[in-house]
Amino acid sequence: MLDTQHSRKDPLASLPPEIVLRILDFSPISTIAALTCVSKAWHVFVDETHQDHIYSSVSKTAHNPSTKDASLYHHDVQTFSKCYEGARSWKDLCKKQTLLRRNWNSVAPITTESIFNIRKEPIWRFRPDFKRRFIVSTSQFGGLEVTCMDSGLRLWSLSHDAVRPYAHLEYDEVDGRGMAVWDREGDAVEVWCTTEETGGDRGVFERIAILDHECETRGYQLSFNTLCVVSSQGQGFVYDMLQKPPQLVTNVKIENNAIGHLYQDQDYVLYSLGTKGYHVHSKATGQYLGAIEPWKCSLDQFHHIRHPARVETSQDSLALASAIRSMQGPSASVFPPRSPNDGRLLPFTVEPGPGMTADQERAQAEEEELTALQDDDWGAGMVSGNLMVGVSRGGRAIIVRNWRDCLSHAEGSNEAKATEALKRNASLVFCTPPDDPRNFDLGGWLSIRDNRVLFEIRDLVYVLALNADGTLPAGAEQAKRRPSHAICKSATSSLGSAVPVSFMALFDDSIMYTYTVLGIHEDGAGDHRGNPYSRLFLTKAVRVLSFAPVGAVAAADGDEDGDGEAGEEESPVEADQFLSHFFRQLVSSAVREAAEEEDEE
Repeated sequence: MLDTQHSRKDPLASLPPEIVLRILDFSPISTIAALTCVSKAWHVFVDETHQDHIYSSVSKTAHNPSTKDASLYHHDVQTFSKCYEGARSWKDLCKKQTLLRRNWNSVAPITTESIFNIRKEPIWRFRPDFKRRFIVSTSQFGGLEVTCMDSGLRLWSLSHDAVRPYAHLEYDEVDGRGMAVWDREGDAVEVWCTTEETGGDRGVFERIAILDHECETRGYQLSFNTLCVVSSQGQGFVYDMLQKPPQLVTNVKIENNAIGHLYQDQDYVLYSLGTKGYHVHSKATGQYLGAIEPWKCSLDQFHHIRHPARVETSQDSLALASAIRSMQGPSASVFPPRSPNDGRLLPFTVEPGPGMTADQERAQAEEEELTALQDDDWGAGMVSGNLMVGVSRGGRAIIVRNWRDCLSHAEGSNEAKATEALKRNASLVFCTPPDDPRNFDLGGWLSIRDNRVLFEIRDLVYVLALNADGTLPAGAEQAKRRPSHAICKSATSSLGSAVPVSFMALFDDSIMYTYTVLGIHEDGAGDHRGNPYSRLFLTKAVRVLSFAPVGAVAAADGDEDGDGEAGEEESPVEADQFLSHFFRQLVSSAVREAAEEEDEE
């Protein structure tokens, strides 16, 4: 009798398998895992009979519908750690995705690290190619380098004479080949493609075009098989990069004085016009579609960052340990990423209101911010799906969900509808520290991925997490589910020295950005005072912070037990021992003496 009653209550016994599977489509992973422990029948149903059907559902495992085999998923994503390689089943892939997502959403995520000290020269721009496993970079001194992502060794390069100093770099895959674009002296850009697909060596490029312009070019951006170029003299250019050679398909008439920041999606191109906000045009026709004008935002959507306390933390010790390792040069191992630790990221929160100094009332602060907004200079802007983000010189970030609804000249819209949509969809985040706004520095780089926004403030890189709909987390509970973090942008910040980030980006399993480290001159024994530590200098490397579970990285690299170097945790205490107080004094002294010598000159 009891068995009969139990079977009536068990959906597996009372419902057809098709209905049960449909219900499981809407059940979270935690429920699926719990069901396998209910009974042997549930275990067989979930983990044996219908495992692939259940775990291959897009509600359980994110993947392109065209991907039919879990082992091929790693081709669809951008990961440094190779954490998805070797997925044996959809369940295995689901587990890997769940662990990675859980670490990203942790208040204290465990990260590992790799540092690429390329040419021992300061990196200017870089772009990773995860499919071909190399990094393309330009230098402040000139030249271009292609570096193996797994060994840190040079694959190919161009000399200082071939690529100008401080060359901007764009990179994407176009028609099955890696395509790099950089600017040359004058107003032209060069287009180069990988040769591996046509029988050449890995990492080698060949030039396929030079695109000349008869006006001052300020910036360019490559994606969606098109290159968009902007001029400060009222012109924009859209090139079809699938044609051989690339062909100009649209000449866009824009307002004068574009500052060089631009971004595109499949159909639109977004130009930064400084104090005039962001202007949007059609890539196909050049038609003006409207502008994102931050000063029209609602007061109800003002927010401010509560910055993490800048006391000496484990971040400083770990960052200085990174500096020492980077001084080992090309021989230092770069893959898999090393030293797992939960102390590299500092949590911060975003709170309502514009932020106030001690002697301000909220109404006064809002009025002052509204006035300042009218004159603010808007720089980098990016779009990702329905989300648009921009940052300003005055220390503000605008976050707009459903940004296309805010365009006054789009079909079915007008000025009034666009303004109302902006007030409804936009949030303004004030990043200026209220304690000393004069000492404020908001960097010019920006990245968006998976509803996270990456930007630079003073000596930290901030990772601002948004809700799934693009809104800011409201309240402590939402902020706990989607925590935001800050990371050191320099291994020498505790010594009072940092260099602005010149490129940064979010990827599926990692954050990559230019990172200030210590270099050491190989020639000479010291300065005229006999100090050997004068050979130290500040330079910029590529830093990779990986969020991938350590075991997954080790297994992908051939260590099935996950007990290799990647799993050797470096605690803050060990880092402090590694970096003795004596060494800190020497390095700090070297930095000060270098600054004094510059002043003397």
